[in-house]
Amino acid sequence: MQISSALVSANWLSEHLQDENLMVFMSTMDDIASGKPEATPAGYIPNAQLFDFEHKICDTQSGLPHSMPSPAVFQREVRKLGVNQDSVIVIYDNQGLFSAPRVWWMFKYMGHKRVYVLNGGYPAWQDGALKTTSSLSKATLPGDFVSEPQADLLVDAGQVLAGLNATDRRVIDARSADRFYAKVAEPRPHLRAGHMPNAVNLPFNQCIDNGRLADVHTLRSKFNLLGVNHQHRLIFSCGSGVTACVLALAAHEAGYNHLSVYDGSWSEWGAGNTLPVVAE
Repeated sequence: MQISSALVSANWLSEHLQDENLMVFMSTMDDIASGKPEATPAGYIPNAQLFDFEHKICDTQSGLPHSMPSPAVFQREVRKLGVNQDSVIVIYDNQGLFSAPRVWWMFKYMGHKRVYVLNGGYPAWQDGALKTTSSLSKATLPGDFVSEPQADLLVDAGQVLAGLNATDRRVIDARSADRFYAKVAEPRPHLRAGHMPNAVNLPFNQCIDNGRLADVHTLRSKFNLLGVNHQHRLIFSCGSGVTACVLALAAHEAGYNHLSVYDGSWSEWGAGNTLPVVAE
């Protein structure tokens, strides 16, 4: 099975649901301000399992929301889900395109190459009047997946700090313009408002059209306006490392190859007073 894009359509997924190596995962994310879980969806894509990056497949000791787990923890947990080395993985979320790219990036970081995002998520599945079930599935057999981290796909605060003044890197913030320019307070109340010096802003929702990723021409125009080129290392940040992955997906689809996500994002950068912040 060869797919050049990191996206699959609802029709493609429907046609391949019975493929031997196909696995479907649903991702969700708790509300930023209240911490309440997402509302229970009206139904589920057949054979889908929950991929809980919020509470289980994460670093529970980091003090930051849903940060990347260690390779050993990731391997252990996805094996419980039945993930094999040769699995073809499709991730979707219930909002259209929001948290699923985070799980896509997690798998990519851990070395799994055959991983895709359902473009438009569950709403696209519903739009196609495709078959649904009333409950999620569970794995019956453990998988044999082996984590092989791709170190350049994640960066820490020190690497971001070094990249802010580097001519070969661009730090791109996926938060809203109001948050980026400190016109509103952060939804996590303990964080400073503003942005990193020399970072540029591309709100993730500007890369989404009616719940689906925008077309390639539009995406390329968005990145061109930021003054980036294909030689730049693009470092994506957001509030907590989730919508940064929407931009990583958008850049991937637009043909950019040197991509990294700042896992701590503003949840780390905006805490305390040790890292520089521009509040305008």
